[in-house]
Amino acid sequence: MFQVFIFTNGLFLGVLLLIQRSELRKANLFLALFLISLSLEIAPDLFEEENFPIPETSFFTVPLLFLYAQQIIKGQIRWPQWLWLLPGLVVNTITLIVGVGEPTLLMIIILIIPFYAVNLFLLFKLNAQIALHQLQLKTQYTNLDMRTLSWMRGLVLIFLIFNFVWILDDGLLLAEIDFPQLALLAEFLTLISVFWVGYYGMGQKGSTLTVPDTPTIEASQQESLSDETEKKQFDEALRQLEDHKLYLNQELTLRLLAQQLGVNEKKLSAWINQYTESNFYQLINQYRVAEFKKQLAEPANRNFSLLGIAQNSGFRNKSTFYKVFKELEGITPNDYKKGLSDAQ
Repeated sequence: MFQVFIFTNGLFLGVLLLIQRSELRKANLFLALFLISLSLEIAPDLFEEENFPIPETSFFTVPLLFLYAQQIIKGQIRWPQWLWLLPGLVVNTITLIVGVGEPTLLMIIILIIPFYAVNLFLLFKLNAQIALHQLQLKTQYTNLDMRTLSWMRGLVLIFLIFNFVWILDDGLLLAEIDFPQLALLAEFLTLISVFWVGYYGMGQKGSTLTVPDTPTIEASQQESLSDETEKKQFDEALRQLEDHKLYLNQELTLRLLAQQLGVNEKKLSAWINQYTESNFYQLINQYRVAEFKKQLAEPANRNFSLLGIAQNSGFRNKSTFYKVFKELEGITPNDYKKGLSDAQ
């Protein structure tokens, strides 16, 4: 019954992702196939007596997760990355022709060792990509809620454990040692993976980094502007940001701000890095924290909650607000409010 529960829920969530209307429809296709592939891995145990022809999907599961992340991070999948699906196609072709038997030394050398090598390589590569992506997101977004792919790092960890369990299980199988607890652990990890993706994957937002176009410059204007001129232009951009309180927009991105200021996106990002020694995420949230403190000090806002004032200051959710405020002020918003009350 436990296997049936995992199998049906995995298929159900996979189909749900396929039909879900989302800005990430292309990416969700890979996530849905990942869930279906993961569910089919336990299908041979469920339909052992029926002798149904069930594909060997374990060679597809991790590559599909990797391709999902590429679609989210890069916005597209380059053709060489499709080759990660090739081992699965080869294995299923061989299985279809010669059938499946007990693992032999030759099978381990040709199939199983490369399988683990590919899986571990993709998982470690994916973890590094997500870590870098999380840093880069702060150059273009202020609202990182469900954009950072942090939940996928948890899934990567689960699959690393998965692979070490499989390696141990195959080793014991070759040594003719029966250890059924490993199969139960693998099923438990499968269940966690299915519901992990179901909970977090459906709420994932687009986090593709934009690649700003290089501005066209006339031949007579090709010389770089002096640092002094650049600084004046940046100061003017900051003045507009402050005067019009553009930072109050909860959906503000680098691209949107550049459009509102009438400057090139790439240049604006460079200005922020050079003249403030911070990034877009930090700069905008500094303004929002200052706005929050200003509004909190006003008597008319005493009956408003901290979250309500934070949202009026441009923050979208509580977690981001509390994290940013603690980083900038060194204390929590509650402690700051208490100190403000004591001072009065």
